[in-house]
Amino acid sequence: MYLFSRAVTLRGSPRQVAPWVQKVTAHVNANSSLDVTAWNADFGHPIGTFVWNAVVESQQALAEGVAGLVADDAYHGVLEEAADMVVAPGEDALRSMVHGSPSENSVGSVAMVTTGVSLLERTGDVLAWSVDIAQYAEKVAGTPVSVWTNAFGNMTEMTFISVFESLAALESSNQTLNGDAGWMDRLHASGGLWVTGSGLVARFTRMI
Repeated sequence: MYLFSRAVTLRGSPRQVAPWVQKVTAHVNANSSLDVTAWNADFGHPIGTFVWNAVVESQQALAEGVAGLVADDAYHGVLEEAADMVVAPGEDALRSMVHGSPSENSVGSVAMVTTGVSLLERTGDVLAWSVDIAQYAEKVAGTPVSVWTNAFGNMTEMTFISVFESLAALESSNQTLNGDAGWMDRLHASGGLWVTGSGLVARFTRMI
Protein backbone atom coordinates (compact mmCIF):
# COMPACT_ATOMS: atom_id res chain seq x y z
CA MET A 1 0.00 0.00 0.00
CA TYR A 2 1.22 3.48 -0.85
CA LEU A 3 0.45 7.05 0.15
CA PHE A 4 0.69 9.53 -2.71
CA SER A 5 1.01 13.19 -1.69
CA ARG A 6 1.25 16.39 -3.69
CA ALA A 7 2.31 19.55 -1.82
CA VAL A 8 1.85 23.02 -3.30
CA THR A 9 2.32 26.46 -1.75
CA LEU A 10 -0.25 29.01 -2.90
CA ARG A 11 -0.44 32.76 -2.41
CA GLY A 12 -3.39 35.11 -2.47
CA SER A 13 -6.57 35.69 -0.53
CA PRO A 14 -8.08 32.64 1.21
CA ARG A 15 -11.32 33.65 -0.55
CA GLN A 16 -9.63 32.69 -3.82
CA VAL A 17 -7.29 29.93 -2.72
CA ALA A 18 -9.67 27.78 -0.65
CA PRO A 19 -12.41 27.54 -3.31
CA TRP A 20 -9.83 26.53 -5.93
CA VAL A 21 -8.40 23.82 -3.66
CA GLN A 22 -11.90 22.47 -3.16
CA LYS A 23 -12.66 22.69 -6.89
CA VAL A 24 -9.59 20.82 -8.10
CA THR A 25 -10.03 18.14 -5.40
CA ALA A 26 -13.66 17.59 -6.36
CA HIS A 27 -12.73 17.37 -10.04
CA VAL A 28 -10.06 14.73 -9.42
CA ASN A 29 -12.40 12.65 -7.27
CA ALA A 30 -15.19 12.86 -9.85
CA ASN A 31 -13.02 12.10 -12.86
CA SER A 32 -10.48 9.52 -11.72
CA SER A 33 -10.21 6.34 -9.71
CA LEU A 34 -8.30 8.21 -6.98
CA ASP A 35 -9.88 9.06 -3.63
CA VAL A 36 -8.18 12.34 -2.75
CA THR A 37 -8.31 14.42 0.42
CA ALA A 38 -7.01 17.99 0.73
CA TRP A 39 -5.16 19.27 3.78
CA ASN A 40 -4.02 22.74 4.85
CA ALA A 41 -0.65 23.00 6.62
CA ASP A 42 -1.11 24.76 9.95
CA PHE A 43 2.48 24.51 11.19
CA GLY A 44 5.77 23.10 9.91
CA HIS A 45 5.48 24.34 6.31
CA PRO A 46 5.28 27.75 4.61
CA ILE A 47 1.99 29.62 4.97
CA GLY A 48 -0.29 28.70 2.10
CA THR A 49 0.92 25.10 1.80
CA PHE A 50 -1.71 22.55 0.82
CA VAL A 51 -1.28 18.79 0.48
CA TRP A 52 -3.41 16.35 -1.47
CA ASN A 53 -3.29 12.72 -0.32
CA ALA A 54 -4.47 9.50 -1.91
CA VAL A 55 -3.96 5.95 -0.67
CA VAL A 56 -3.38 3.46 -3.50
CA GLU A 57 -2.79 -0.27 -3.57
CA SER A 58 0.10 -0.14 -6.02
CA GLN A 59 2.18 2.11 -8.23
CA GLN A 60 0.25 0.69 -11.18
CA ALA A 61 -3.05 1.79 -9.64
CA LEU A 62 -1.66 5.27 -9.14
CA ALA A 63 -0.41 5.44 -12.73
CA GLU A 64 -3.82 4.39 -14.03
CA GLY A 65 -5.56 7.01 -11.91
CA VAL A 66 -3.23 9.76 -13.06
CA ALA A 67 -3.37 8.73 -16.71
CA GLY A 68 -7.01 9.69 -17.05
CA LEU A 69 -6.32 13.14 -15.62
CA VAL A 70 -3.40 13.73 -17.97
CA ALA A 71 -5.80 13.25 -20.88
CA ASP A 72 -8.56 15.36 -19.29
CA ASP A 73 -8.68 18.82 -20.85
CA ALA A 74 -11.06 20.10 -18.18
CA TYR A 75 -8.59 19.07 -15.48
CA HIS A 76 -5.84 21.09 -17.12
CA GLY A 77 -8.23 24.01 -17.32
CA VAL A 78 -8.79 23.85 -13.57
CA LEU A 79 -5.03 23.74 -12.98
CA GLU A 80 -4.52 26.81 -15.16
CA GLU A 81 -6.94 28.77 -12.96
CA ALA A 82 -4.29 28.67 -10.21
CA ALA A 83 -1.37 29.80 -12.40
CA ASP A 84 -1.07 33.15 -10.61
CA MET A 85 -1.45 31.59 -7.15
CA VAL A 86 1.32 29.00 -7.31
CA VAL A 87 4.49 30.19 -5.55
CA ALA A 88 6.79 27.41 -6.84
CA PRO A 89 6.51 24.01 -8.54
CA GLY A 90 4.70 21.48 -6.42
CA GLU A 91 6.36 18.41 -4.98
CA ASP A 92 5.11 14.84 -5.21
CA ALA A 93 5.90 12.12 -2.69
CA LEU A 94 5.17 8.41 -2.72
CA ARG A 95 5.51 6.47 0.53
CA SER A 96 5.26 2.73 1.18
CA MET A 97 3.47 1.52 4.29
CA VAL A 98 5.57 -0.14 6.98
CA HIS A 99 3.02 -0.34 9.79
CA GLY A 100 -0.62 0.44 10.49
CA SER A 101 -3.40 1.41 8.14
CA PRO A 102 -4.69 4.73 6.79
CA SER A 103 -6.75 6.46 9.47
CA GLU A 104 -10.40 7.15 8.89
CA ASN A 105 -10.91 10.88 8.96
CA SER A 106 -13.42 13.57 8.14
CA VAL A 107 -13.36 17.24 7.20
CA GLY A 108 -11.90 19.13 10.14
CA SER A 109 -9.69 16.26 11.26
CA VAL A 110 -6.19 17.17 12.41
CA ALA A 111 -3.09 15.23 11.39
CA MET A 112 0.32 15.19 13.03
CA VAL A 113 3.05 14.24 10.57
CA THR A 114 6.58 13.57 11.81
CA THR A 115 9.44 12.87 9.44
CA GLY A 116 13.07 11.99 10.05
CA VAL A 117 16.03 10.82 7.99
CA SER A 118 17.68 7.68 9.33
CA LEU A 119 21.24 6.47 8.94
CA LEU A 120 21.47 4.04 6.02
CA GLU A 121 23.61 1.57 7.94
CA ARG A 122 20.99 1.42 10.71
CA THR A 123 17.99 0.80 8.43
CA GLY A 124 16.98 -2.48 10.06
CA ASP A 125 17.19 -0.99 13.55
CA VAL A 126 15.23 2.09 12.47
CA LEU A 127 12.40 0.00 11.02
CA ALA A 128 12.16 -2.09 14.19
CA TRP A 129 12.26 1.02 16.42
CA SER A 130 9.65 2.80 14.29
CA VAL A 131 7.15 -0.04 14.48
CA ASP A 132 7.75 -0.50 18.21
CA ILE A 133 7.21 3.16 19.13
CA ALA A 134 4.13 3.39 16.89
CA GLN A 135 2.59 0.34 18.56
CA TYR A 136 3.46 1.74 21.98
CA ALA A 137 1.81 5.08 21.19
CA GLU A 138 -1.29 3.26 20.01
CA LYS A 139 -1.42 1.25 23.23
CA VAL A 140 -0.83 4.15 25.61
CA ALA A 141 -2.67 7.01 23.86
CA GLY A 142 -5.21 5.00 21.86
CA THR A 143 -4.45 6.78 18.60
CA PRO A 144 -3.52 4.78 15.48
CA VAL A 145 -0.09 5.62 14.04
CA SER A 146 0.85 4.70 10.49
CA VAL A 147 4.52 4.39 9.55
CA TRP A 148 5.80 4.98 6.01
CA THR A 149 9.09 4.89 4.17
CA ASN A 150 9.92 6.74 0.96
CA ALA A 151 9.53 4.89 -2.31
CA PHE A 152 11.35 7.75 -4.05
CA GLY A 153 13.41 10.74 -2.96
CA ASN A 154 15.44 10.46 0.22
CA MET A 155 15.69 6.69 0.59
CA THR A 156 16.07 6.68 4.38
CA GLU A 157 13.31 9.13 5.33
CA MET A 158 10.60 7.76 7.62
CA THR A 159 7.17 9.30 8.16
CA PHE A 160 4.80 8.84 11.12
CA ILE A 161 1.18 9.95 10.73
CA SER A 162 -1.55 10.22 13.36
CA VAL A 163 -5.00 11.63 12.62
CA PHE A 164 -7.22 13.08 15.36
CA GLU A 165 -10.86 14.12 15.31
CA SER A 166 -10.01 17.46 16.91
CA LEU A 167 -7.23 19.61 18.33
CA ALA A 168 -8.42 18.69 21.81
CA ALA A 169 -7.90 15.01 21.04
CA LEU A 170 -4.42 15.73 19.65
CA GLU A 171 -3.39 17.68 22.74
CA SER A 172 -4.76 15.01 25.05
CA SER A 173 -2.72 12.37 23.22
CA ASN A 174 0.45 14.45 23.42
CA GLN A 175 0.00 15.06 27.14
CA THR A 176 -0.50 11.36 27.77
CA LEU A 177 2.63 10.36 25.87
CA ASN A 178 4.82 13.13 27.26
CA GLY A 179 3.97 12.02 30.77
CA ASP A 180 4.67 8.35 30.11
CA ALA A 181 8.03 6.91 31.19
CA GLY A 182 7.96 4.12 28.61
CA TRP A 183 7.46 6.64 25.82
CA MET A 184 10.41 8.70 27.00
CA ASP A 185 12.57 5.58 27.26
CA ARG A 186 11.81 4.74 23.65
CA LEU A 187 12.65 8.24 22.49
CA HIS A 188 16.00 8.05 24.30
CA ALA A 189 16.68 4.66 22.68
CA SER A 190 16.58 6.27 19.22
CA GLY A 191 20.02 7.82 19.73
CA GLY A 192 22.37 6.91 16.88
CA LEU A 193 19.55 6.01 14.48
CA TRP A 194 18.83 9.37 12.87
CA VAL A 195 20.65 12.12 11.01
CA THR A 196 21.02 14.98 13.50
CA GLY A 197 18.63 17.85 12.83
CA SER A 198 16.60 15.98 10.19
CA GLY A 199 13.39 15.71 12.22
CA LEU A 200 10.33 17.72 11.19
CA VAL A 201 6.95 17.91 12.90
CA ALA A 202 4.00 19.37 10.98
CA ARG A 203 0.28 19.75 11.64
CA PHE A 204 -2.45 19.69 9.01
CA THR A 205 -6.21 20.24 8.98
CA ARG A 206 -8.40 18.43 6.46
CA MET A 207 -10.30 20.77 4.12
CA ILE A 208 -12.18 18.29 1.91
